[in-house]
Amino acid sequence: MKRILGGAVALVAAVALAACSSGATPGETTGDDGEKTLGIVAYIGNNAINQQAIRGATTVAEENGWTVKVTDTQGSADEANATMSSYANQGVDGILVLVFASTAIGQGLQAAKAAGVPVISWGGGEADGIVATTSNEAVGKASADALVEEMGDEGDLLALTFHPGKLCLDHQNEFDAAVAETELDITYNEVVVPGQQQSATNFTAAWLTNHPEGQGNYGIWTCWDEPMEGITAALKQAGRTDVKTFSTNGSAPGILDVQSGEVTSVVWQPSEDEGAALMETLIEAIEAGDSWEPEVLKIDGVVVDASNVDDFIAEHPDAVQ
Repeated sequence: MKRILGGAVALVAAVALAACSSGATPGETTGDDGEKTLGIVAYIGNNAINQQAIRGATTVAEENGWTVKVTDTQGSADEANATMSSYANQGVDGILVLVFASTAIGQGLQAAKAAGVPVISWGGGEADGIVATTSNEAVGKASADALVEEMGDEGDLLALTFHPGKLCLDHQNEFDAAVAETELDITYNEVVVPGQQQSATNFTAAWLTNHPEGQGNYGIWTCWDEPMEGITAALKQAGRTDVKTFSTNGSAPGILDVQSGEVTSVVWQPSEDEGAALMETLIEAIEAGDSWEPEVLKIDGVVVDASNVDDFIAEHPDAVQ
């Protein structure tokens, strides 16, 4: 079944650090010993939207008497599988995996299933052993639609992709579907993680040399907004203000870049709400036992551009902190 959670879902109360309210660092246990433990497999621990999802899940977990462990895998699927297996061996009561495609964590899922540990996935997709996951389709489609509306049917686009990340892959699928209906000329480049900002800077600088100022309708799209920091750096270095820029996820720097006029639009993804909803669903799944049917949670994103950025920040002050 699919649970649709509207964009009006209230933000979860913020806690001091992404990993936990007690100030733990990745790999440490938060709070006092409790009856249940959640093991979190972070994709990139210092990534803003990863932190927000962790914060949302941690808040709900601690409110329900759980303790939380966080491991930063730095984008390594091998490390994610190893961490899930370790958590299963430790006897955690649930595992939250962020970003990794569920098809890439088969070993970890097998270990969790063998130990009877339910798994929730932030954006990884459905798979055997996963009791709930979030969908990235709505956010990707909102970004693609905003881009096409701004760019029109003709022009040149640089698209920075990242296929190992399931969120990025889903966002790109929506992007590809939208631009396929236009005459836009697309150049694709795959960013490197870690090093996404520098990778984006290099690709942008190279693309700009072949797209001189004043000779076209230009745009750059990235499947999440950390590479946008590299994109804007390259644009500043080249003195270019004629290139429209688009991204997703809506971290604090991304939204502030829209406010300053450096970025055309970003789709804010309510990651904290998603993390909270996943944790709430995990608790429900454990209570339901064998009668539980896997769920896909959908929470709409918000397109933030020059027309609404000030109102958005006023309504969601935590989004820029």
